[in-house]
Amino acid sequence: MELKVLLILLIILITLSPVLFDSGQSPRPPRKQRASYKWDGPKTDERINRMLAESIELLKSLDVPVSDSICPEVRLTGSHTCYGRCSPRGSLKRYTEYDYYIEISGHTLENTEKSLRNTLIHELIHTVPGGLCHTGEWRKWAKYVSERTGYNIKRLDGDETEEDYRRLVS
Repeated sequence: MELKVLLILLIILITLSPVLFDSGQSPRPPRKQRASYKWDGPKTDERINRMLAESIELLKSLDVPVSDSICPEVRLTGSHTCYGRCSPRGSLKRYTEYDYYIEISGHTLENTEKSLRNTLIHELIHTVPGGLCHTGEWRKWAKYVSERTGYNIKRLDGDETEEDYRRLVS
């Protein structure tokens, strides 16, 4: 009987604790409203797919050991937080045919061509053995490519302009 009373009192205390111990401030600031992740545009873009194929050829000509099993179609997403992403097979249920899939934010389609290629090359370097993280092999090959081309491969897009960035976060 005493245990039941204690449990009931504990439940009441937990339920009323925001009211009893309110300091006048909300426990956390309200979340910033972010633009929608919904992407109503095309799922892929022929120009970007062509840029992907050209970027793969460029990296292979520089002897960068990118995977031979990369989906030739870049998937466009509604992301407002990053320009691109490289997904290994099995990381997402919809990806099963190739070892790697490249996605870029559809909001960046109007970015400069250099910025788009920079993003594609950045994501392609994730396909080198041991290159999924931005350390070790990825960093080594990013530096190697940056030194031999006009691209600036960094952990975060190194060639974005203010206007490019505004398109992503708007």
